[in-house]
Amino acid sequence: MGRGRGGKRGRTQRRDFRDGRENVWKKPREQGDGDGDGGWAPFVVESPAFEEYYKKQGIVPESEWGQFMACLRKSLPTTFRINGGGQYAECIRDQMRRDFFDCLKDETEIDGEVIEPPRPLPWYPNDLAWHLSFSRRQLRKASILQRIHEFLKEENELGNITRQEAVSMVPPLFLDVKPNHRILDMCAAPGSKTFQLLEVIHKDDQPGALSQGMVIANDLNVQRCHLLIHQTKRMCSPNILVTNHEAQHFPGLKKKKLEVDVKDKEPSIGDDMGLLFDRVLCDVPCSGDGTMRKAPDLWKKWSPGMGNGLHCLQIQIAMRGVALLEVGGRMVYSTCSLNPIEDEAVVGEILRQSGGCMELLDVSSELPTLRRRPGLKSWKVRGRRRWFSSYHEDKFRAVLPSMFPSGKRMAQITLEREGDMDSGNNVENPSEGATESEAEVSEFPLERCMRILPHDQDTGGFFIAAFQKVGPYKRVSNSFSGKKSRGRGKAPQEAEENVDNDTENPEAVDNDNEPDNAQSAELELDSQRENRKQQKQGPWHGVDPVLFLEDDQIIRSLASYYGIQESLPLSGHLVVRSEDTSRVKRIYYVSKSVGDVARLNFRSGQLLKITSAGLKIFERHSNKEDASSCNFRIASEGLPLLLPHLTKQLLYATKDDFKLLLSPSAVPFVAFKDPAFTSAMQSLLVGCCVVVLKDSVGTNDVTAVGCWRGRTNMSLLVPRVEADQMLKRLFPEEVEAGDRTSNPVNANEDDTLEEQKGDEMDEHTIEEDEGEEKGDEKDGRHTLEGQ
Repeated sequence: MGRGRGGKRGRTQRRDFRDGRENVWKKPREQGDGDGDGGWAPFVVESPAFEEYYKKQGIVPESEWGQFMACLRKSLPTTFRINGGGQYAECIRDQMRRDFFDCLKDETEIDGEVIEPPRPLPWYPNDLAWHLSFSRRQLRKASILQRIHEFLKEENELGNITRQEAVSMVPPLFLDVKPNHRILDMCAAPGSKTFQLLEVIHKDDQPGALSQGMVIANDLNVQRCHLLIHQTKRMCSPNILVTNHEAQHFPGLKKKKLEVDVKDKEPSIGDDMGLLFDRVLCDVPCSGDGTMRKAPDLWKKWSPGMGNGLHCLQIQIAMRGVALLEVGGRMVYSTCSLNPIEDEAVVGEILRQSGGCMELLDVSSELPTLRRRPGLKSWKVRGRRRWFSSYHEDKFRAVLPSMFPSGKRMAQITLEREGDMDSGNNVENPSEGATESEAEVSEFPLERCMRILPHDQDTGGFFIAAFQKVGPYKRVSNSFSGKKSRGRGKAPQEAEENVDNDTENPEAVDNDNEPDNAQSAELELDSQRENRKQQKQGPWHGVDPVLFLEDDQIIRSLASYYGIQESLPLSGHLVVRSEDTSRVKRIYYVSKSVGDVARLNFRSGQLLKITSAGLKIFERHSNKEDASSCNFRIASEGLPLLLPHLTKQLLYATKDDFKLLLSPSAVPFVAFKDPAFTSAMQSLLVGCCVVVLKDSVGTNDVTAVGCWRGRTNMSLLVPRVEADQMLKRLFPEEVEAGDRTSNPVNANEDDTLEEQKGDEMDEHTIEEDEGEEKGDEKDGRHTLEGQ
């Protein structure tokens, strides 16, 4: 028998395999380089439905339509951002310019193809974001491009740069973040935008000082939350909290008045108001048709129903953001879709439901070099079988009224008709007499929204709208919630009723003339909300609690062993994830703002599901041979925070000794050249210590590494990759000379080998920690299955 499900190889196959015969059972794979000349067929980049839909919407002038479609069919250029909060940000930028990009200032041709020179994105601050447009074939045939590729791949692995689509860098820039702001990123994974927000929070930090701001990064998917943690830990920030919630149900942590602790006289985050934010980023799930250049399979999958199906969810998330926003705060709503149903229609509904508390901002003067188009004020809605210009045309309520520019509900129209009929007036059927030419026009200033089109600056498509909260948000109850909707799904305002708006103003606007059946429906909804709240309370299943470390013995041991000054308070800032302090493996440091949220979460019944809190600064060590008086060593990511406050277990090395210390193996005491360094090292206690490069003291970029002081030698406590990076930064000439001596390989080797290397490099190109490109499927395909 042949090989079935879960079965073994057939007898004949096993005999052929044993005798080394040719495998005739498996068809050999065709060789190809993935460029369409063999191997696999390229994606089909045609969609009649897509073209018909967007021609009808008029988002692109007819004269530009060919240019727009031609750009969408081309692959997306590579863009990356140098992490501005990193120690070597300016050094990396200057090195790229000096060693690589200056060589390509003039246009270079390879096999008749012109290489476009690398260029910084003109609208991104400090030239920290760059645009590259090299094809795979060019990459393999030009040595300078291979060197650029290797350099960027290495820096990405080290966390110094982030692969991120250019338009995805824009929303955080319009939030106007200040270092003291509390920020909520509602749909944060994979974390590139969150990283940008953290950079702003820490941009004015002085050595040894802590920022007052905070970022809460939330995502629905647990696995993507771990990706988010991996992305943001490179910032070495104690001012971040990662949570795992549905964005539309993000808890506000408001306590009941009877439960407010009288001891907390002046809480920084009030129990009466709950958890409010100065800035909210709503980068909501969407159909993602602006990402077709990097996700060409969307051409085949695209349909108008993708945007229609996410419309309600987008409104719910945005309105939850409105409820959590402080008065005077700013919120940015963004999608990577070009569809007005997901863009302007949602913005219009936000303004309608907010009851005047939200203002749509005109930000046309910000980032003046960024090319953008104004938002639409009129659009059409595509149902399953036909187009609608107005909700009056929809007799069977096939689409939601909030999808139209006016947003007027059929229930309102019906009530008006019933009132007019009772008064004896003749009222025409609102669905009669409407023609497709009678298109609705929005009453809101939607031209203040921004749509970024791909062909304007060789990017993906994106939509952004900035709001400011000018007054308290009062939820207006839905007077028609008692009537069952015949449309698919709940209307956005009805769905908003199911959200735990525990941070909203309790004085909701009610309709005194509401019918009895609607009042009973409201009571039923209230009881359902109370039941859901009870289910959410208490510790989360499968998630370790976030507990403040209150073991004075451990805290005193850490402060005494490392000589931590009082300028870095430990009590009330150290958190662990285990109740048994004898088994604690890691200790995290949280800022005051994050600590306040953690305490508020305890007082409100642990409604917040916290995946990660703060910055890991200590790890338990298990070196039995060299027993230490302190059971915890400094974590590499926590060293930048601790270094300005350490007074013990601290050494200062010359360049020669520091270079020796970065070698792959442990270094005996007798191998170091500086007698003073050797003497100071021998006087230290056995265990973890910190070695600082003397030449860097007094500069903005102090270079230091964690080490283990053994009985007879010194070992490095940082990953090998980071040690190699330091060697290249501090001793570039010697490292290059060593590479040439140890690896005298002829640069002009066999072309086949080069192509294999090229394939390998291409597979592992500076992929963004599953980063913004794949990760932004949150904005696209992931969204259809996620929330």
